[in-house]
Amino acid sequence: MVGQPLVLKFIVGTCFGAFIVSFAVIFWVTIKVLSKTGCMVDKPEDQGLSRRERQARRRSRFDRYYVADEFRSLRKAAAIAWTSSFLSFGSIVLIGLLFGERASH
Repeated sequence: MVGQPLVLKFIVGTCFGAFIVSFAVIFWVTIKVLSKTGCMVDKPEDQGLSRRERQARRRSRFDRYYVADEFRSLRKAAAIAWTSSFLSFGSIVLIGLLFGERASH
């Protein structure tokens, strides 16, 4: 982006910053959901069950994320972060295609 206007550099920097922040929020929401639902660990009551039954119970504990009211704010945060991530990355790619120099030069 040598020789490009300062405004264009600022826009790309802002899009990149938004992408980094939204990616961090996606990571935080994922860790928060996995820890709150307890779907990554076997519960003591699951000890005598087969592998498939333990997996089914873990999956059903995770499925609470989609329906429980306690996860509503996390679902909203995840949706906003995913949308922001896609839009900011798409903006960076679009700006690169429109104003970037060709790699063949």
